[in-house]
Amino acid sequence: MFQVPASGGNLGRDLWSWSQSTFYYGCSNASKTFQTADIKTLPDRYLLIATSGGLNQQRTGIIDAVVAAYMLNATLVIPRLDQQSYWKDTSCFAEIFDVNWFISYLSRDVEIIKELPPKGGKAWIPRTIRVPRKCDPTCYETRVLPVLNRTQAVELTKFDYRLSNRLDTELQKLRCRVNYHALRFTDPILKMGKLLVERMKMKAKHFIALHLRFEPDMLAFSGCYYGGRDKERAELGAIRKRWKTLHASNPEKVRRNGKCPLTPEEVGLMLRALGFGSDVHVYVASGDVYGGEESLAPLKGLFPNFHSKQTIATKEELAQFSSFSGRMAALDYIVCDETDVFVANNNGNMARMLAGRRRYFGHKPAIRPNAKKLYKLFLDRNNMTWEEFSSRVRTYQIGFMGEPNEMKPGKGEFHENPDSCLCQAKGIETFEEKNRKDAVKMGDEYQSIEDPDWIDVDYLYKIEEFMSD
Repeated sequence: MFQVPASGGNLGRDLWSWSQSTFYYGCSNASKTFQTADIKTLPDRYLLIATSGGLNQQRTGIIDAVVAAYMLNATLVIPRLDQQSYWKDTSCFAEIFDVNWFISYLSRDVEIIKELPPKGGKAWIPRTIRVPRKCDPTCYETRVLPVLNRTQAVELTKFDYRLSNRLDTELQKLRCRVNYHALRFTDPILKMGKLLVERMKMKAKHFIALHLRFEPDMLAFSGCYYGGRDKERAELGAIRKRWKTLHASNPEKVRRNGKCPLTPEEVGLMLRALGFGSDVHVYVASGDVYGGEESLAPLKGLFPNFHSKQTIATKEELAQFSSFSGRMAALDYIVCDETDVFVANNNGNMARMLAGRRRYFGHKPAIRPNAKKLYKLFLDRNNMTWEEFSSRVRTYQIGFMGEPNEMKPGKGEFHENPDSCLCQAKGIETFEEKNRKDAVKMGDEYQSIEDPDWIDVDYLYKIEEFMSD
């Protein structure tokens, strides 16, 4: 068993930013040929949306709702948030997002109103439709538009990832305008989030925000197993029974394929190997961690400057948010957005949303474990020195660090890789040039970014579908 050093070592590079990040910027303005709402929107045609899942899953639905309304020449009614699924958050749109800013910012793109107007002096019930996953513009034209023309009002239910990942550039830019500019949290959430960031910055010049995602529900659904024997199998198995149609899993295969979060200890070892020493302050965005303090102890041992909302804010300060999972998630979102380095322990909704946002606003580092490669390394760690272990971690993490041009344009889920909205200065290396350099660095260990397990979007859809039921 190797001895883990307290220091991250001198790796000859800046841990907290990318040298070329200032040459990249978000660019999502509409072109001169993009039709504006006053020309495009037809009268008496209304689109309603019922979102699904937790805060960031619902965010994807809100973004795509605006694009769907634009494609259908319809007025969008402010989306209805999911108050029924696993999270049981009763918040409405206006309690999490600044609704007036949302309507105003997008006024040139889409007509948006707060509620469906009465029809003939009476309230009317829209026709409900559920479109399939990845529904493209033609799909909306054939499935939704005829009904909308007949009934004048349609509500799309369980609306998450119901729009194609690949759209034309103008529609992708509209997605970016919604996501990165129009969707702004309410003033109370923004104020509290900024206060958390200020308190972290008072503790250290730089800090890491870690989305640990090691909650019981995540582990149970994924079918992951971490060596806790009968107790762990019984506890996670009981949670797993909530999803009656979920098939039996092969825990070893799931971890081997990189579809399980790392343990808190493994996350800590990865960060140390990447160069972060024990003096680094870590903000942890997480719900109740499976195994509690026992699971967290190794991570805290590696990074004793360990913080969360609950440790840097008082109960009184958090009182107006603490009963609402969406509002608490919004606070974590703000801290993870403002941090120097964001670390995601799985590639779920929050991780993808933040990775894309950090790319759009200057390519701030966003680290995601290469879980498939690291799993094998962790199994064999007792048979190597720290120097060998840390060197392999750094090699395996090439392509998983949030660097500019790390992902091929069009690859992965758009909210994670908003390539249509990313611009770069002339003379900066392209994706292909960087990919060739990385291949040389990694040698025999090279894992091409073309590999299909870069992001298994369909697997993620499946998780989100069950979690929303």
